[in-house]
Amino acid sequence: MKAFYCVGTHWDREWYEPFQEFRRWLVELVDELMDLMAADPDYKNFHLDGQTVVLEDYLEIRPERREELVRLLRERRLLVGPWYNLPDEWLISGESFVRNLSRGLRMCRELGVEPLDFAYTPDQFGHVAALPMLMAGFGFSAGICWRGTQDEQYPAHFAWVGPDGSKMAYYKLCDKGSYGPFDFAVRRPIKENGYQEEDVDKYFVPYFADEAARTVAPLVLMLDAIDHQRPDPKMPWLLDQLRAKHPETEFVWGTLEEYGRELAKHVDELPERRGELRQPVLDGKRLGQYLIVHTISSRYDLKRKNDLGQALLEKWADPMALFERMDGGASAPGFLDKAWQYLLRNHPHDSICGCSIDQVHRDMHYRFDQAALLGDGVVRRAMARLAPASGEAEDWVNLAAHNPLPFARKGVFDLALYFPADYAEKTGNAYVDGLAWGERYNKFDLVLPDGTRAPYQHVRVERQRECRRLDALGRESMTFGDIYHVAVALELPSCGHAALRIESTGEATRTFGSLMTGPLRAENAAIAFELHPDGTGTLTRLADGCVFSGLFQYEDCGERGDGWTRGQLLNDIVFRSPGAQVMTAVDEDGPLRTVFRVERAFLLPGEMDQHTGWRGEDRVPLRVTDFITVEKGSPVLKVRTVIENSVLDHRMRVLFPTTVTAEKSFADTPFALVERDIAIPAASARWQERINPETAFTSLFGVKDDTGGLAVLSGGGLHEYAVLETAQACLALTLFRGFRKTVAQPAEPDGQLQGRLEFTYALLPFAGAFDPVAALRQVDQLQTPVRAHTTRAGLPATRSFLAVEHGNAVVTAIKPADDGNGGVIRFWNPSPEEVTEGFTLHRPLSGAWLCDLNETAKEAIAPDGEWVRVTVPAGGLATVRFLWEG
Repeated sequence: MKAFYCVGTHWDREWYEPFQEFRRWLVELVDELMDLMAADPDYKNFHLDGQTVVLEDYLEIRPERREELVRLLRERRLLVGPWYNLPDEWLISGESFVRNLSRGLRMCRELGVEPLDFAYTPDQFGHVAALPMLMAGFGFSAGICWRGTQDEQYPAHFAWVGPDGSKMAYYKLCDKGSYGPFDFAVRRPIKENGYQEEDVDKYFVPYFADEAARTVAPLVLMLDAIDHQRPDPKMPWLLDQLRAKHPETEFVWGTLEEYGRELAKHVDELPERRGELRQPVLDGKRLGQYLIVHTISSRYDLKRKNDLGQALLEKWADPMALFERMDGGASAPGFLDKAWQYLLRNHPHDSICGCSIDQVHRDMHYRFDQAALLGDGVVRRAMARLAPASGEAEDWVNLAAHNPLPFARKGVFDLALYFPADYAEKTGNAYVDGLAWGERYNKFDLVLPDGTRAPYQHVRVERQRECRRLDALGRESMTFGDIYHVAVALELPSCGHAALRIESTGEATRTFGSLMTGPLRAENAAIAFELHPDGTGTLTRLADGCVFSGLFQYEDCGERGDGWTRGQLLNDIVFRSPGAQVMTAVDEDGPLRTVFRVERAFLLPGEMDQHTGWRGEDRVPLRVTDFITVEKGSPVLKVRTVIENSVLDHRMRVLFPTTVTAEKSFADTPFALVERDIAIPAASARWQERINPETAFTSLFGVKDDTGGLAVLSGGGLHEYAVLETAQACLALTLFRGFRKTVAQPAEPDGQLQGRLEFTYALLPFAGAFDPVAALRQVDQLQTPVRAHTTRAGLPATRSFLAVEHGNAVVTAIKPADDGNGGVIRFWNPSPEEVTEGFTLHRPLSGAWLCDLNETAKEAIAPDGEWVRVTVPAGGLATVRFLWEG
């Protein structure tokens, strides 16, 4: 038997203390560690939790020790990486996983040090199914896990198989020892007793026997790396004692990568496991190993900002920065890199999960804002170059509408059109739609370069205000005028833009026509929706007449938990109602879309009684307004909900009954489409941690049967769903959860989410088999509204920089290569069969290579004419790096 002693720390950058306090602890730790290593060469090595961000945090305070720190890193006595920081797995995109690892590995390269060659994920709140595929994609062969696995089903060593068939050797930490089992069971009690020789075997022998009994391979990992741990100078003595007392075992003070390489040799001998790791704790002896599932619904404001930030950087800033380079531009890449850094610093589990003290999450809002400001600056400057922007007075009539997505879009888009304040006086083309006293409108057409009028309908007008216009430098200049908000029917090219023009006309240009087929009913070619006076609705799938009725019931229940866990009240009042008072209205109507407005007033308990744990008998009004949209040509019903949250200690969900009889639900997670049992086993009723019906999704979830089903698509921020165990499946979408308890604090205010909250999502009724690629394209469109600006005259009708051939796979990245040499496109195939996908550029290619996730070329690809084609494995990824001529 070979036993590896691996010592380090688990570094929560912020949690029950804010970042700046924990940074002080970090500086003290690293100073002490370097001094100890200088004084004692027998203190072999120490790992810094698989992260590299700690180096930035330390060196900002201790730049004078940089040379000493780097020397220890190069000597492999200090180990960092491969991660930038340890992220939560359920609340970030697949691309954020990739960017996190890429950034950590790049930092190590820039310092001239080797990253830790081990997939270190010791304390995430369960693990996504794609994790072994992601880690194998970066070249790792072994890793570690803990939460979400129980000893009854998972041995110490197993082979975890990813969605694409990739396989890695994993070590599962024991249930009751966390990621510092050697510390808890051996080192700590020996230390507390004063390092007595007679205590060594007293504590070590039972610990080692348990570990040896769990293993399949002839290896034991003695991990000693608990939260914010500092070095113990007596460890060389303790290892010498173990070697002397147990010569039959080879004890190695080694690194996790050395252990991992030994373990990987046995991967084909290990039992295989597939899918997500999300088992709850079975009994009270393993309390520290709680799966902790309800972080997905805490502090919705953070989740929404994160999703909006990811969409901005992944779907706008990355591709637009690449297209700008392809067009000969020379933007500074540091702005985009800095935006990603701010965003990634919010992804550790105690940060993005919303389970820390209020100050931590207030700091996160600043980082989200900086990422958004930087990303928006990248996009504006790229747009200004690619479709030459103009803030000149005479150019206000020329427009370009941008689509950064890798497929052409035909649909209805919102545009905000600037008009000079004196437009009516100069042109005479304004009218009042009535004899005398109606509202005055400017008369104008939106005209495409071929002279075709683009259909539009009025939404609203903002009059006599300061307006922002994009200028040639990508800056926003201020001018005075009116803003006309319109919904326009356009066809936009893939990864490009289309030109149009405002033309004054003497003819009336009122909105004419409607999608409405009844007083509160509207339909397009794909769906029909009828709003009922009580605020519920009926959605019809026109392809086969399938009807989903009773939609938009709301559920409100009490909450006494915290950022980690939903706290169910023993004596709760669960309200299920479309509203105590409901008003229905038509908010917008025309030939392109109809928007129904539902104003709901709920009368709810104001807060939970802190002594009894009951919801109070008082009733406080809480207002919910839904805007439900049927849009021409769209297969989805779009929903925007605004809640004025005036109630404390509660959770609010919206319910969607279906006609589907199903045993499983489906959901997307980072780079994996998964299915989950709906029924909760009766045997779990007496487990320490319940199997919660609430579970995670990234951007969509739903139910299906042989005829079709219903899916819910998130516009951002929503990540928790459940399926009620009714005869026909009822989907429950968690909107938010308000709580007062924070870690180490009895109560803080921010988790209650008081005030205005806004949510966007869509309902997708589908016939036949569920098409995840098509559904995820709808998500992309929901999260990526078009952008438009004024331009110079004479733009070409359209311009496209990149196009995808088939649409068989999901494009998750279009970006500049990390080293600045060329571009990268990544495909994900969520289907169970391999597919072929291709792409083409607007200019000749000079080379293309299939790469790993770290953008290292593995195989040259010969273009087939103008197309570069790749095979994307079932459930897998394909990353292509390319160069262009010129």
